[in-house]
Amino acid sequence: MGTNGNEKRISECLVHLCNEGSIESIRYFESRRTLMEMLRDRGYNVSQSDLTLTLSDFRSHFGDFPKLETLGVSVSHRSNPSNKVQVVFTGTDDIRKGNLTAIHNQIANKERLSRLILIVQSKMTPYARKELENCRYKVEIIKLNDLVVNPTKHVLQPKYEVLTAVEKQELLKKYKIEEKQLPHMLRTDPMASYYGLERGQVVKISHSGEVFNSLVTYRCVV
Repeated sequence: MGTNGNEKRISECLVHLCNEGSIESIRYFESRRTLMEMLRDRGYNVSQSDLTLTLSDFRSHFGDFPKLETLGVSVSHRSNPSNKVQVVFTGTDDIRKGNLTAIHNQIANKERLSRLILIVQSKMTPYARKELENCRYKVEIIKLNDLVVNPTKHVLQPKYEVLTAVEKQELLKKYKIEEKQLPHMLRTDPMASYYGLERGQVVKISHSGEVFNSLVTYRCVV
């Protein structure tokens, strides 16, 4: 089938999806699915039902126009249950200091919270950003549109593994090098954002394909 035929089929599929429900529900469905996969890949306890949720089931549960407060989730880390993360979806209006105060007040068991992830669709005012500095827990900001597609699922994407502190020291000792001598990865790199990497963390990157059977490299986040 030619290009025109493929475009026609894609167009028909999109029309069918839209007829079945809103485009907005598709956007939230895709972004929430990537969010769940991201949390799982970071080592958090994510239910299998959240990972395998279909678009139809999503619409049945959250509706065609989901309420943002229902999309959030709170999960604990598999290896350290006291490491708890809370995810909050925000709306399309600019995020102000008052919005952050309201979010903070709605969080239960704040003393157990290690990280707050805000899924945003708009700008944050300078006063709001200043307010984040007063939080006792780490606050991470992710754009909703950055979650529509999972970057780890690209066919050409190599495998990423985050080294523990012990594994990092073993690596440096093995090659008799210092941390600054490792190749760098920016914190703004899509893969660094996906895994929530901090400065000084090291990732093992395994490449495989037709060009080479296996190639392993390491990068340190800066």
